[in-house]
Amino acid sequence: MCWPERDIFKTARQRLALAVSNKQKKIMEHTYCINIFKALLIMLLSISRLYAQDSPFPDKSELEGKNSGDFVIKSGTIYKNKADFGLILVPESRSNPQSRPITIPFIRHYARNDSIEKPIFLLGGGPGKSNLWTEMPEVFYTHNDVINVGYRGVDGDIKLKCKGIGEAMTINNPLSPASLITMRKTLRGTYDSLLQESIDLNGYNMLEVVDDIEAVRNALGYEDFNLFSTSYGTQVAYIACLRYPQYIHRNLMIGASNRERLLLGWEPEMVDKMLNNYNTLWKSDSEAVLKSPDILITIKKVFQTLPIEWQNIRIDPDKLKLASFYLLYETETAAALFDAYVAAEKGDYSGLALISLGYDETVIDTSRQYWGDFINKVVSGGLDTTKSYDSEPTGSIFGSPSRKFWWNSTSLGGWPVNQIPTEFRQLDTIKAKTLIINGELDFSSPPDYIMELNPYLSNGKIVIIPSMGHMEVVYNQREGFEHLVDKFYRNGIVDTSKYIPKKIDFTPAETFQDEAKRLFQNEIK
Repeated sequence: MCWPERDIFKTARQRLALAVSNKQKKIMEHTYCINIFKALLIMLLSISRLYAQDSPFPDKSELEGKNSGDFVIKSGTIYKNKADFGLILVPESRSNPQSRPITIPFIRHYARNDSIEKPIFLLGGGPGKSNLWTEMPEVFYTHNDVINVGYRGVDGDIKLKCKGIGEAMTINNPLSPASLITMRKTLRGTYDSLLQESIDLNGYNMLEVVDDIEAVRNALGYEDFNLFSTSYGTQVAYIACLRYPQYIHRNLMIGASNRERLLLGWEPEMVDKMLNNYNTLWKSDSEAVLKSPDILITIKKVFQTLPIEWQNIRIDPDKLKLASFYLLYETETAAALFDAYVAAEKGDYSGLALISLGYDETVIDTSRQYWGDFINKVVSGGLDTTKSYDSEPTGSIFGSPSRKFWWNSTSLGGWPVNQIPTEFRQLDTIKAKTLIINGELDFSSPPDYIMELNPYLSNGKIVIIPSMGHMEVVYNQREGFEHLVDKFYRNGIVDTSKYIPKKIDFTPAETFQDEAKRLFQNEIK
């Protein structure tokens, strides 16, 4: 969650050109990606084409003079399916009686056959990402209307992009005390600027998102509905189950996270435990151990001997830690990451240089990551901003870099937004029929944290799928996923029988090293 999870190295010629020397710019015609990201790039291109066309939504002027709860709809098609594109007026902050109205877009995909099942409201990952443009597998649309409600702060008329935050994240050694102080000052300056623009940041939180969903449900006339959520969206779904239990029929959560663990709240000890789980699998792989008998020892050695640069590209150890953490979300990217560390131990630092450079490119790209929305929802979700998060155990492999960076920079006055009420910041019993499916190797949502939800699922079940990462339970075994979805939403049955046990392949089809050498082939001496 909370990061461009599968696109840390997407095609980005223009922005990458800014990160390299003038001499290197001539080779920017090369494609900057690895095969494991190609499917995402195709999706991004299709979304870009959609935006390039006339907007499918009604004109906002149609809501002039209207009140909160009023909405307008424009019929159309999307993904070859009949749909309604709507705008609804909602308060910017429901806790403020004087709050101005803002518009939230939504899309209703009509069932392709008879609409005999309850509608499914989709809640995607983030925060800081759109909740509108996701094409789901056919099984979702067969007998169910499917509704996307835009995430306020990203999809509505108020967009918390905050480009300056991404640019500030490219500071050298971002995990150093000095850099964290600089980042905190940048965040506070951005926060104050948003207030000066008359944006009520107390209205851009997960509870307000849940109330937006309720407003759309009421507008469209649905009595009750199903929820499908992934990653960050599962925290929104959990709050929805607490706030509107009377309306939620079935609740399917993929890559779920623990509400009390907040966002990015993984202790260094848990990160080390997850890495050790990978190491156990690595040591049991006859081909992997020939490359390195212990991948964690390899990683430690590499950080001890890491050069300052490779081919005039700076290798920043802190950026490498941050990028490594996110690449561990999925087993495919983890395999390529481990391969880069193995190569570095043998003297080839090209892959790690590309990863370090890719960090900069990713964080300054606000086309898909709205940093203001991201931070506001992280902090308002319950972060204790009165303390520091610097401590890491002696001997930790690389600590918990995401927690250290985000929680430290937003605390101690960095982003002083109000938090949502206590009852939505903690675990409590949810009554809806609930199924949680997580991967065993999900760095974004460690299984130990997810199992803490068990006592609060009065009518639910948690299933951990072996040898899979954050979203691989959806992407890697589509037949198993679609079968599970169909059985759960139609009959309330938990059936994972179509998932086939898999073994992690620690030999990536393409490596970061190969891509770096192709990209910079004219510069390699």
